[in-house]
Amino acid sequence: MTKELGNKDTADRWLAAELNRIWLLAERALRAFQKAQIRAQSNHGSMAEVELMLSARRASRLGGPAEPESEEALSRAIADVEAKLVALRQATVIGRLTDALKLHRLEVETLITVVAPHLDAPLADIFAILRGSSSSRRGVDLALVTTLFWLKRADRVALLDVLDPERPLLHWRLIQVFPGEALESFGSMSYRALRPTFDLVSTLCNRSDLAPELSRCASIISARPTVDDLIYEPAVLRDVLAMCEAARNDRRIDGEAPWLVLWGPAGSGKKTLASRIAACAGRPLIAFDPSTADRNSFDDMFPRIQREALIRGASLYIGSLSGELQDKGGIELFRRMTRFTGPVVLGVEAMQPPRLVTRHPLWELQLPLPSEPQRIQLWQRALPHELRAKDLRVETIARAFNLTPGEIQLASNEAIVIARRERGVVSHADARGCITRRLRNDLGEFASQITVSMKWSDLVLPQQEMDRVQEFISRRKFSDRVYNDWGYGARVSYGKGLIALFSGPPGTGKTMLAGLIAQTLDLDLYQVDLAQVVSKWVGETEKQLGKVFDQAERAHAVLLFDEADSLFAKRTEVRSSNDRYGNMATNYLLQRLEKYTGIAILTTNKDASLDAALQRRLVLHLALEIPEVDERERLWRTFMPERAPVAFDVDFRKLAVEFRLSGGYIKNAAVRAAFLAASHDAPISMELLQLASALELEDMGRVVWHRSHDEVDDTELS
Repeated sequence: MTKELGNKDTADRWLAAELNRIWLLAERALRAFQKAQIRAQSNHGSMAEVELMLSARRASRLGGPAEPESEEALSRAIADVEAKLVALRQATVIGRLTDALKLHRLEVETLITVVAPHLDAPLADIFAILRGSSSSRRGVDLALVTTLFWLKRADRVALLDVLDPERPLLHWRLIQVFPGEALESFGSMSYRALRPTFDLVSTLCNRSDLAPELSRCASIISARPTVDDLIYEPAVLRDVLAMCEAARNDRRIDGEAPWLVLWGPAGSGKKTLASRIAACAGRPLIAFDPSTADRNSFDDMFPRIQREALIRGASLYIGSLSGELQDKGGIELFRRMTRFTGPVVLGVEAMQPPRLVTRHPLWELQLPLPSEPQRIQLWQRALPHELRAKDLRVETIARAFNLTPGEIQLASNEAIVIARRERGVVSHADARGCITRRLRNDLGEFASQITVSMKWSDLVLPQQEMDRVQEFISRRKFSDRVYNDWGYGARVSYGKGLIALFSGPPGTGKTMLAGLIAQTLDLDLYQVDLAQVVSKWVGETEKQLGKVFDQAERAHAVLLFDEADSLFAKRTEVRSSNDRYGNMATNYLLQRLEKYTGIAILTTNKDASLDAALQRRLVLHLALEIPEVDERERLWRTFMPERAPVAFDVDFRKLAVEFRLSGGYIKNAAVRAAFLAASHDAPISMELLQLASALELEDMGRVVWHRSHDEVDDTELS
């Protein structure tokens, strides 16, 4: 609920007094016309209903039936009402409007006259008589205002300024020229029909919320004047508290209050913080989202939003804005704010510091992604203990997904709704599913998600190599402790991402290993689609790759660059433009990879083709070779499901010795043999497995030579 614009009883008395004054002014003007025999007399047919209304109002005002009053009597009654209006205007919204928008006397009188027939419909009848029979005059115009207030020539000239587009009535969209004719067209401006904007009528009638039309792109937020319940890093909290203190003291720079610029990723709490800072100054917050107003309506909506903020004494929040505000659009936005004198907060959605072009003083604050301990607190607050299932691992989710406070709250709310329909408590799968649904679209244009069904037990890898993989995983698990708690973050300004390179022949398990790492960290694995990223146009590849890295950081995914040698190829001596642009792409990739804070895994079977500078950026380089006999035997057994009809004569040791295949090809051979067996309605025999293995070798372009049992060394089979 927003701060009231004034006491409702006082507002009602002010409105009644304003309308009573307009009736008296209209009756005085009518009697003057009748006296000069310019307008219809009392016995004229068009006057019958109007005279009845005037008589009823006189009876109510004077306490009984009375004859029409003289001009002098009406002028005295008008003076009495005006004396009462002085205090009433100061105590109600019209006084705040006059002060905030700097209206002069004639603008106030014009505004009240334009609004009056919309609040008291019978006034339109007496206004029609005062205008005369001319068909070119409709509604309220400046000529009618001149008539009602008996303006002299100097005031009539000053009244023309009311319709200057730079004066408040038109600039702040308080009134409109009907039917929208250009002021430069032929005809007297005094006869242009005027009407109020109807959201203003609502405000004048003490409406506490915004009119429906404005509510489509703006909202009023009232908050508590404290930030005690918001979770920030100590450095950020110091700046937040300083902003709140400045708001309480209305601190200004060279007479101007600085605009606050809050920037960070979507959901980092920019609007929430803006509402708390506004509350510290005793103000509500009007939040305006420019993206919800189309280009045609923006020119009309934005001044009206600013006007509402000024009238209500509210702070104005504009967001979410992009980080590129130095372009034409940003300059135009700031130009339209030059006459707004209230507090302003700009909410910029960006991962990098925004670029702003304005002469107004700015006070900037970054709201970064929360650290792991903060994310744990946010998850625990969003999912109370009584709503968590036993398998829900809040710490694991907080570590795996670098979500903003807003994203955590939305995902939690969704998980709670789903859980209440099924089991009443939120399971780990519920929370994980809600996170995935909210993040899955970020990379869909450039990458495809890969799901690995294998387990660590299915991976055949020497223990030494396995230890190196586990060390790579532990870097992600304990990054917050090392970089933040132990202070290494201050020593390492870049290169905090986890970059791994898996090289080796096809089928050695490079993609499988990447999937297992993502699975262990409870992250999604996305394979970059090179066809969507690489472009023949200069600079386009770098732009697309920039989007991939940015979106991966937002989606908190593991990026897989398969066949990485096509992107990270060695830089060559520049002999042509192709060489230069190819080197530029590699340069960009190496720089962007160093700034990347997520996990990226590169695979290749041509590691000799990779640029040498890539090695320094790697946390893990694993060369996966064709497995040895023992490892191949384990792989053969792994790829035979328990329910598969394997013949008793199958010798997995002999298969491992006879066929030097990598894990991927062993899997293919096992599946191939299964289909051969199914087509013959027979079990999977040794003969079929040998045949399938031979076919795989032939498909690889290798000459197949079967070694007989006698040719196999006994030590190999043992």
